[in-house]
Amino acid sequence: MGFGLLFGVGLLGLRFVQFLVPNQKPKRYEPVLLGPESNIPANEALAMDLSGQKILVLKTEEGVVAFSRRCTDLGCLVSWDKRREQFICPCHQGIYDKTGLNIAGPPPRPLDRFEVVRRGEQLYVNIAST
Repeated sequence: MGFGLLFGVGLLGLRFVQFLVPNQKPKRYEPVLLGPESNIPANEALAMDLSGQKILVLKTEEGVVAFSRRCTDLGCLVSWDKRREQFICPCHQGIYDKTGLNIAGPPPRPLDRFEVVRRGEQLYVNIAST
């Protein structure tokens, strides 16, 4: 009886630890075609919906970058103000600079950024696959 009780408590403890520390699966990314860089106007942000992700693609002097359109405060969709060269959130007037850094308002962190990859003349953005 003692062995059965010890075995049962040990198994219960193992399952409890498995519950507290879930199995981490590595994120998988899938490249999604943006098109040639020449199709992206300078200092303009193109809004796109790729694989269920709403993104803004911006071409700057440093190159092409892609950000999530979701504000890091409430998840509202940010837009690009070309005159000020900033991303603006309409919900609480959160402001991000052209690098995605939160510079004013309530957003707690920068915009999520997606990796842009060049393959020949084409640009791809890496989107997390589900």
